[in-house]
Amino acid sequence: MKAVGKAFWLRFAARSVTELTRIACVLALLGLAVMIYPLLFPGALTVVLSMALGHTLGIAAFACYLLAVVLDLARRRAD
Repeated sequence: MKAVGKAFWLRFAARSVTELTRIACVLALLGLAVMIYPLLFPGALTVVLSMALGHTLGIAAFACYLLAVVLDLARRRAD
């Protein structure tokens, strides 16, 4: 029973690392696009809102990538 649980964890971690990395890439690109928006349509409120949303998306992307790295390291230690 313990071997079945370990095999499930390894498959889950391997799949999750790929998905988390993809999510991190998409969030980072969205964050960059949002931060560039005020260059096209300048305005005080546009700058403030785009920076707030852009940084939030960037932090979420970094968190997803960091979690993917931690899961990958845990998976490699389990092997």
